[in-house]
Amino acid sequence: MKKLFTVIPLVAISLFSFGQDENENLVENGSFESVKGKVRRLGQIEAAEGWTAATGAGADLFVGDSKMPDVMTPENVMGTEEPKDGINYAGIISFSYGDKQERNYITTKFTEPLKKGERYRVEFYCSLSDLSKYATNKLAAHISKKEPGSDEKLNSLVFEENLVLHPKEEVFNGMFGWDKVCGEYVAKGGEKYLTIGNFTNTADVKNERIRKPQDVKGKQIIAAYYYIDEVSVRLLEEDEVCECNYEKAPKQVSQLVFQTAPLITNEMTSAEKVSAQNVYYAYGKSTVTPAGVSSLKAVVAEMKNNPSAKLIITGHIDGTELEASTEEEEMKDLGKKRAEFARTLLVSLGVPANQIEIVDAKANTESSLIEEGDPDDLRMAKNRRISFEMVQ
Repeated sequence: MKKLFTVIPLVAISLFSFGQDENENLVENGSFESVKGKVRRLGQIEAAEGWTAATGAGADLFVGDSKMPDVMTPENVMGTEEPKDGINYAGIISFSYGDKQERNYITTKFTEPLKKGERYRVEFYCSLSDLSKYATNKLAAHISKKEPGSDEKLNSLVFEENLVLHPKEEVFNGMFGWDKVCGEYVAKGGEKYLTIGNFTNTADVKNERIRKPQDVKGKQIIAAYYYIDEVSVRLLEEDEVCECNYEKAPKQVSQLVFQTAPLITNEMTSAEKVSAQNVYYAYGKSTVTPAGVSSLKAVVAEMKNNPSAKLIITGHIDGTELEASTEEEEMKDLGKKRAEFARTLLVSLGVPANQIEIVDAKANTESSLIEEGDPDDLRMAKNRRISFEMVQ
């Protein structure tokens, strides 16, 4: 009897220890930080432990400690982006105009199979590269029992089931910062693999043509190329809600983003050059467009020429955003959020944080570019902005 009592608890402990923990990420190398060997060129996704390309078209890995400029982070042959987590990330083509270039897919095996009927939170982050001529929607995670794909260079893998996409299936056109793809997946039982890419027929994929930022060197590719980082699949508890914490999509009063190139002359002072820059936004948004990135980099250049100067960033909203902020939580302090996000980007580009001050002007100051004949839509677009002031 004594022997029986010593064995049963050990069995119970063993069963408990190998159960799926809701906090455990079933993607072992979700941020591509564990790398075997040296990454010297594009197409080396297999250097990331546990990851492979799902087709013969391959996929890319960018690493912070590479000595080869093409595959480094944050700057590489496809553009510049700080990793979402750690120092590495992957890269894939998700769309090509006229299907002239094959799409890429990356696959990993779960640490253990998914359990039938259990719910899982699936999440990854993407960022459009600077040299993409297009942006697209339909980036997704596909979950399967068998490893998908082929060694051949296929134009695309198409699946209609077992997909996790952004709930609004919006076009991911942000070149600075990371967009989240997140959702709940109910397991059929025995799924072992996760693959990331675009699994939708081209005819059903939305795309936008992207203008290359003025200060970005290199030729655009006729494709939508995305960096991928921080991939996770986690078990949800029985009554747990799958909280993806998306910025709730506000009512789209206006889709217009105002854009203009400031007139800069050699006779202008650094302070005048900085004041000439503005970053403009879509309704309810705080993410920065490629044109906005160019303005931020112009500000950085002047700040580096004046290392003792202070920078004041003022966030502005339009009247409709102000009205919405009284009812919608995500719209509150939107001008401040715009300025704070810009500050984060400026710091990442080399401006010391202690030299930057944030001001929230709300909707109190109209843009000086508003003209008498401007329609309401254009007036609002000109007001959705951040402005800059250099103080010596």
